Amino acid sequence: MIRNVSTESHPDSLVEAPPEDATSPVPAVTPVTCSDFLQIVEEVKLAIAEAIYPVRIAKGSSGSYFCYSRKREIVGVFKPKNEEPYGQMNPKWVKWAHRTFLPCCFGRSCIIPNLGYLSEAGASYLDRRLGLNVVPRTEVVILSSPSFHYGRQDIQAWKSGKPLPGKIGSFQLFLKGFKDATEFFKEGYDRLGVSVSNSGPSTTIDIDVLQSQQPSNPAVWSDQMRREFQWGFERLVCLDYLIRNTDRGLDNWMVKQSTDPEPSSSTESTSTQPHVSIQVAGIDNGLAFPHKHPDHFRSYPFGWTLLPCADVPFSAETRGYILHHLTSEQWWRDTVRGLRELFSIDPDFDSRMFSRQMGVVRGQGYNLVEVLRRAELARRSGVTGTRQSVWNAQATPVALAKRPVVCVYEEEADALPDPPLMLSRMNSPRFQGANTVKRFESFDTVKPVFRSW
Repeated sequence: MIRNVSTESHPDSLVEAPPEDATSPVPAVTPVTCSDFLQIVEEVKLAIAEAIYPVRIAKGSSGSYFCYSRKREIVGVFKPKNEEPYGQMNPKWVKWAHRTFLPCCFGRSCIIPNLGYLSEAGASYLDRRLGLNVVPRTEVVILSSPSFHYGRQDIQAWKSGKPLPGKIGSFQLFLKGFKDATEFFKEGYDRLGVSVSNSGPSTTIDIDVLQSQQPSNPAVWSDQMRREFQWGFERLVCLDYLIRNTDRGLDNWMVKQSTDPEPSSSTESTSTQPHVSIQVAGIDNGLAFPHKHPDHFRSYPFGWTLLPCADVPFSAETRGYILHHLTSEQWWRDTVRGLRELFSIDPDFDSRMFSRQMGVVRGQGYNLVEVLRRAELARRSGVTGTRQSVWNAQATPVALAKRPVVCVYEEEADALPDPPLMLSRMNSPRFQGANTVKRFESFDTVKPVFRSW
């Protein structure tokens, strides 16, 4: 389990850190510690020992399972490595047929096969490194259960009294109270039923009416609810873009509305009014961290670009938390080191392919910084009218998705700096790693080629 998650400030960052007493405007979707997570995994193992077996999920292209506690409550989702789409033990016969008879129409050429479980854990790690709080805690674990898909020999050995071999895979904590974004956008707006006015009756709004309204501004939402949704959405966008998620549709990110009684602002009244909060969460991150950008023929666009809230410029809350990390060389070195430690768990780990994956991540980070800084410059420039509209249009999630893709590779420098210059850099926080240079590769000059489906 990767524990070296840093939330401290970085002296070498180009953007000032938020105040020390500042708290993230987006609470974690699964606020658990490492010890809490290990206790949940141990609870699942105890439940399996008492014949409370995980249940296979019907959806999806691979074998994934709901895991239960001894109280028969769903506590997590386990995705074994060898039951992924390219895995030998994939239980979905449709995917087996695709892989066997139609290999040219199966899979993604930009994704390394059978590493989805590491992609799930890597997305959770980056989520914690950036303080986004939108990905459920996910780690790599080993579990065994008769409900998993095993070969005939393993099943026969188990029936004769031998233990089943453990399966390595990703274990993601289960999100309670969340619903798919597809369902939320169909009925979530008009189901909230919260009036902006404290005295007037609750109003509802038809989903068709939303198309003509301002982005993420339903009439029944309070200002705080709109801000919470936009903050969570922006963090999901930043994560998806950074890891280049090739499978982000409206069915694999979730929204939760929670209602808590809050005392009325009037001191003379003893009545309470509902306080509704909105949370956004990203699941199914197994098709991310590609070793190259997708081909134009199969570009795998981000599904959230079609939403009205994707046309809203990034907020100051998002810029402040993310830019401080992404403009720090030390943060990048520590993050890549942590991802290498995680990805090297796999027995087929390839250092060269990992470097290519990190080249894509760094390139995505470069574009993300450029767009977030445009949003900051638009706010500070004080321009109005048409110029303000142009600046704002270049600082939205849609503009981010339209930027030319870039890869940034780190390579060893041919020679170290001269001794006087070297001595002058030794006290600098950027001195570490100064013997590396960055090589930019853009698809403006290197076009992706349709090959190796």
